[in-house]
Amino acid sequence: MLKHFLAGLFVLIIISTPLYGQDETSVAWFDNLFHSNKENSVEYKLNHAKKNLQEAKDKSLPEEEAKAIIELGILHITQLNEYEKAMDWFISSLVLEDSFNLSQERIFTYIAMARVFEEVGYHSKSIDFLKQAINLNEKENNPELLTFILIETGRVNAAYGSVDDALENFEVALDYSRQLNQPDREADALFYRGNLLRSKGNFKEALAQHKEALKIRRTLQNNEKEAKSLNEIGELYSYMKNEERSLSNHVAALTIRKLLQDEKGLAETYNNIGSHYFRTKDFTRSIANLSLALEAGRNAQDQDGLKTSYDYLSQSYKSLKDYQRALYYREQFASMQEFIQTERNEHQLLERQSLYLIDKKELQITNLEKDREQRELVIEVQKKEKRNLMYIILLGALILVLILFLYLLMRRARRKLTELNATKDKLFSIIGHDLKGPLNSLTSFSSLLINHADKLSKEEIKMLSTDLDKSLKNLMALLENLLEWSRSQTGSIDFKAAQFDISLVVQENIELLRGLAENKKITVVNEAPVEVFVNAHRHSINTVVRNLLSNAIKFTSEGGIITVGIQKSKLTIIFIRDTGVGMAPATVQKLFELGSKTSTLGTAKEKGTGLGLILCKDFVEKNGGTIHVESAEGIGSRFYFTIPTYS
Repeated sequence: MLKHFLAGLFVLIIISTPLYGQDETSVAWFDNLFHSNKENSVEYKLNHAKKNLQEAKDKSLPEEEAKAIIELGILHITQLNEYEKAMDWFISSLVLEDSFNLSQERIFTYIAMARVFEEVGYHSKSIDFLKQAINLNEKENNPELLTFILIETGRVNAAYGSVDDALENFEVALDYSRQLNQPDREADALFYRGNLLRSKGNFKEALAQHKEALKIRRTLQNNEKEAKSLNEIGELYSYMKNEERSLSNHVAALTIRKLLQDEKGLAETYNNIGSHYFRTKDFTRSIANLSLALEAGRNAQDQDGLKTSYDYLSQSYKSLKDYQRALYYREQFASMQEFIQTERNEHQLLERQSLYLIDKKELQITNLEKDREQRELVIEVQKKEKRNLMYIILLGALILVLILFLYLLMRRARRKLTELNATKDKLFSIIGHDLKGPLNSLTSFSSLLINHADKLSKEEIKMLSTDLDKSLKNLMALLENLLEWSRSQTGSIDFKAAQFDISLVVQENIELLRGLAENKKITVVNEAPVEVFVNAHRHSINTVVRNLLSNAIKFTSEGGIITVGIQKSKLTIIFIRDTGVGMAPATVQKLFELGSKTSTLGTAKEKGTGLGLILCKDFVEKNGGTIHVESAEGIGSRFYFTIPTYS
């Protein structure tokens, strides 16, 4: 369950939060506090930390102040074994962190407190503080720190026999470290997991874990941890009865520890090599290495290492039948064992005393936690009130925006209604005037033919027939434009764009209207190139070309010239230029306005409606283009429009 909970938590952290390199630096700072610096004395370290604390206070840097206090507390754990004093420092740190809401520093304080309870043998309380660190880190959203806490939790569980829980902690930490690209944490998780697998007798899988950890540590050039991995691999090969590989790994570890001048590590490695030679019955080499282990152990004051050296030296001399030396080292072994047991008893007594004193301080910690929770509750209430106020302000702003939007919508609707009324008036004007005129002419012509046919000469009948033909054609053009306009305004036309050759449309309309042009002796020149493909609604564009070309013929005098051309670019330009009567600037300005009456007679007294150009503008714009006109009186006009080029 813990694994699934933490995995879900980790996914949420990764989704919602960027990865902070600075946080990983803070984790490294905290981790290094637990590793002894042999170059400086304890007194120097304490004075240095106190100096940092005073400087942080003087400069009003609460984060640095909290870190200095944490460092002082950890020094009392690792260097002085003064757990009660360490707890005093950590309680001071909690007070400061609560005052300035230093969440990350409080997490470090919880981990350090967990280490205190671990040292005094209070396993469950240590785990409780690590759980508090995990819960607080959930709010802090620091995935790198979560990996570190999981490894700490796994290490505590392993130390106190909760092997399955520890394995689960290390497995989750291993997954996180790989996703976060934390090779150092990954190697630590593999190392501790390998040790646990060894304790369960799973030597093969444990060996694989340690080898992977070794590979990473070599890449990171972490010599101290590399030597530890080599030592564990050597021990595993020993358990697996592969003495040759066991020895080679211990020798490799020995080389590194000599360079590091790690006396405790050297004692361990020489003991391991000595025990190897003892097992292989090379007692002379065993004694030589155990003697070196004894020297290093004395320098490091490593009591457990000395006991191991005495034990194997006694057995080695006994195997060589040197009973006097065997007895001497057996007595040394017994004395060291008794000394260790005495110290262990004293340490346990000290732990119990420390635990008693620390339990008293737990009430302080509990009160601090209650005060913090109360403050957080007050802060949460204040935040809730601020949020509610913000919601009210936002709601008010939303209502104002909605009112403004409705006002603009109504204003737009009124403007649209005005346009629709203008359209209606225009249509009624066209129907009432332009439609009535041709019909009256037709009625007059038909009345003359019916009532006076016998009195009219052939020339008069021919003249009446010509006028009748003109009226019918004008009426047909008007009805066609009215039909197209109504279909456009009611949405009956689906302006779905498609690829077609606009040069063919131009040529078709020139052929269609060639007769009208020839009647007025007008020359139509086609300058359009072949195969110019556009992306538009073909029928509507055909209507535009026909209307513009028809208008050009209407307003061009006999003998005039009309030029039709196409220019291809990002947008295709179609132009129709004539040498007709042209227009005044005032007429040009109102040419495409819906409510303006701009229809004029053609050069051969042809009648128009003024609807054709408005229809052209509407069709061009619905195809994604624009229409323009350039004109001067007595010179002519140039109409041109754009539509999308097919690409």
